Amino acid sequence: MTQLSLWLACIACLIAGTAYYLRPENRSTQYIGAITIAIHTFSLTQVLLNRDGFNFLTIGLLIALIGNSLLWFSNRDKDLSLLLGTAFPLGAIIIALNAIEPWNLTQLHSNSWGTSAHILIASAAYSLFTAACGVGILLAMQEYQLKNHKLKQLLRVPPLQVLERLMFEFIWAAFILLTITIATGFYFIEDMFAQHLVHKTFFTIASWFVFAGLLLGRHIAGWRGQLAVKLTLSGFFLLMLGYFGSQIALQILRH
Repeated sequence: MTQLSLWLACIACLIAGTAYYLRPENRSTQYIGAITIAIHTFSLTQVLLNRDGFNFLTIGLLIALIGNSLLWFSNRDKDLSLLLGTAFPLGAIIIALNAIEPWNLTQLHSNSWGTSAHILIASAAYSLFTAACGVGILLAMQEYQLKNHKLKQLLRVPPLQVLERLMFEFIWAAFILLTITIATGFYFIEDMFAQHLVHKTFFTIASWFVFAGLLLGRHIAGWRGQLAVKLTLSGFFLLMLGYFGSQIALQILRH
């Protein structure tokens, strides 16, 4: 099977999965998601074998795979169909961009295994934070509907307590990985404050402080609900601005 065939098969599965998970009568079977993730994983493996390292789009593909896998796995005992129905088409867009490669992107690492490990850990952290934000948005929407007595319009999602617990589980795991990412970055990358990295480093550290404050506030003051969701989205925005914002500016706009 050619790489293009893999791309097309994965996109087709993601579109089919989106249609399935958004059906009102959906019963949350895991088969469609499992097939999609298996093809996505095989396709990413082929990309990494055929390309000399990572680039902006490859990392986006990795983040999409990890994020979709996390949501699919969590969907076993929690109805996260709405999130999967949103995440799958985003994954299809990233796969399509990898297929057509509209920009001449430079590689983001050398042959250093340490730098490669740093990129992989960072991708896992970004995926967990993305999943946490998705759960947080569902939590905020559900809480808003309950407060405004729109009981007939409640989303088909788990209870508030379940969503909140899942969100903080994702945040804790992502925060640990983000801490490791920052540490490995300073260790393996020669100059984290070089001109092409200074914005990424600044926003990543700023995001780390936001999430550290959120987890500390949760432990000490019991922060939850809308405040927790707002801080989660703020930290995620800083993180994405640091990485994807700088990469868009450096690698895409200049072309």
